[in-house]
Amino acid sequence: MKPTVPIRSALTDPGLLGNVLAGDSWRAWRTLLIAAMGEALSDDERETFKKLTGRQHEPGQRVEELCVIAGRRGGKSRAMATLAAYLGGLCKHPLVRGERGVLLCIAPDQRQAAIVLDYTTAAFEQSPILKQLIANRTADTLELSNGISIEVRASSFRRLRGPTFVAVICDEAAFWFSDELAANTDTEIVNAVRPGLATTGGPLIIASSPYAKAGLVWELHRQHYGAAGDPLVLVAQGASRDLNPSLSEAVVTRALARDEAAARAEYLGQFRERGGGNRRRRDAAAAGRPASWAQPAAAPALGSWQRMALKRSSIVSRRLILRSYSSQRRACRSNALDFAARV
Repeated sequence: MKPTVPIRSALTDPGLLGNVLAGDSWRAWRTLLIAAMGEALSDDERETFKKLTGRQHEPGQRVEELCVIAGRRGGKSRAMATLAAYLGGLCKHPLVRGERGVLLCIAPDQRQAAIVLDYTTAAFEQSPILKQLIANRTADTLELSNGISIEVRASSFRRLRGPTFVAVICDEAAFWFSDELAANTDTEIVNAVRPGLATTGGPLIIASSPYAKAGLVWELHRQHYGAAGDPLVLVAQGASRDLNPSLSEAVVTRALARDEAAARAEYLGQFRERGGGNRRRRDAAAAGRPASWAQPAAAPALGSWQRMALKRSSIVSRRLILRSYSSQRRACRSNALDFAARV
């Protein structure tokens, strides 16, 4: 992939994308996009970059993967759509004659994916130069006259194989299935699209609100956030107002007052803790009981026949097995609650 125009120039030129992320409220997003494309930052931008990524300096080269973990209403979809417009309209890609490159946007469902496509179409239409590239628009595809199609699809790994991808954008990936027993996990989806990027060298871009400390987004954050991360994998994390200062502080304050745990994830961009074991221990200690009394009985592990059936069975059979396993878990928890009540 070879840019025809530096992204900094594109984001400041009203004839290109200068009207899309304009103003101080989009400054943080512009900083991240410029750094991810391997361009140098100013001193002021570098301070913003340090705050969001935990790294002292920008990569200095285009990254292979960009993961932005942001609070709700932080401008994720619009920023990713702007990047899609830049990659699709202002970059050249190594495609052979007759080959059409696909810039793919994946979301939990088709409706959410279409939001990114709408924003991307608007970015092209706001530019007197880029709007000339629009050849056709359908419900799920924006076809460009330069051999690139911007497509949106729901997150299903079975539907993502085959095309040549010039870039892949994963929207709200923290809310894709991550359970290893699920038939369509976040890891399988990303594994399905990575080979499609191999010949073009296009980036894998993930933008999501945080959820639990599990799954693809959490693993990227755990491994690559901060100075110790892979230089070619850039992970940024910020609260809603870090990325969108125009969001009212009162909205965040009221949300924290209503439900602090939920608001920390939704607006402060923090991952939720898994399980409630520590809270049970604190409650037991406050009541003067041994912590072990507050622990639910251990759930039964899957037996060998269940693991074998999960591998070989159809989806219907898998659901029956998991339903049986869930029933056992509920029974164990019910017994534990009865025991605690008696004590």
